[in-house]
Amino acid sequence: MKPQRLVLKIGTNVLQRPNGKLDYNQISEFTALVAEIRSRHHEVLIISSGAVGAGREFCQLDIAENPLIQKQILASVGQARLMQIYTDFLREHHHTAAQVLLTRADFGNRASYLNIRNTLTHLIKAGIVPIVNENDVVATEELTLNFGDNDWLAVYVAALVDANRLFYLTIAPGLLKSASKKGPGEVIPEVRELNQEVLDHCFPDKSIGGRGGMESKARAAGLAMNFGIDCYILDGKDPTSVLEILSGKKRGTHFIASKKKPASYQKWLAAGALSQGRLKIDSGAEEALTLHKKSLLIQGIIEVEGDFENRDMVELCNDKGERIGVGRCRISSEELRKILGQQKLPNAEKLRNHKPVVHRDHLYLE
Repeated sequence: MKPQRLVLKIGTNVLQRPNGKLDYNQISEFTALVAEIRSRHHEVLIISSGAVGAGREFCQLDIAENPLIQKQILASVGQARLMQIYTDFLREHHHTAAQVLLTRADFGNRASYLNIRNTLTHLIKAGIVPIVNENDVVATEELTLNFGDNDWLAVYVAALVDANRLFYLTIAPGLLKSASKKGPGEVIPEVRELNQEVLDHCFPDKSIGGRGGMESKARAAGLAMNFGIDCYILDGKDPTSVLEILSGKKRGTHFIASKKKPASYQKWLAAGALSQGRLKIDSGAEEALTLHKKSLLIQGIIEVEGDFENRDMVELCNDKGERIGVGRCRISSEELRKILGQQKLPNAEKLRNHKPVVHRDHLYLE
């Protein structure tokens, strides 16, 4: 097999014992897997949870008293411990680990986004294993400032470094058909399109100790598919499953990558830039964007939500309120509202005829 770039996201419940503390044997097996993958000339990046669990070994705190602050304390203490564990185990296989802590805001600025990509790329080329985690110490519960969970961080990083494959190592054998709390269902071997039927198979609740859940992983895997990245959800307690997939065997659930791969800038629009507002468009504009590959004109805008400036990112939604993409707006929200609210505004006709609100080159459709 031609050398590939792989992202391995290992979940909280894979790394922890039932008491919430780290499972050193599991981490040892995981780092041995990484070493074996590297011996096959593949490149590896790790997205690792577990900092809070590592912190519990040194701190006894009441999480219920102030969940955000207490988790930040545990993460502060635990992140250093977690990296030391990874460093020690990887060193046994003659590999070097590098810590990379990121927040959602780091991806929002294009220059910062490219700097992160350059750093990760140089680490990989130097033969170093980057271990990436969200910087829980500075992240908050505001959606604009955090990823929500590492499932989304994993797909953002995979897109950033142009990975070939993304593996979600969980405590489940894959996405289960008709799964319920009464018992497991049959593993769905392949997903070619993320739709409601697929999402209906996901448990609505989150795993103990983790922030994500199967639906979070499925949605993130769907985004990976759109980016041209093959994505897998499989049993992380059996790390050899990854090696079997690399050998051509079927394991877990494979979310098959789209053959069309967006450019780097388009991936940043979809998985990096922070939206500052929302534009609801009519059916005619939706058709022009999706079928005819046109820019968004002001005539197609129904409603403007939020406050944003010229060149800020905005979400695009159809007349049903469903998100269909994101783009860089070329007019501020204040100016847009003026044009939409008044028939005769100076320069309004000129804007209608000559200035797309969102140019096709700065648009990503989902």
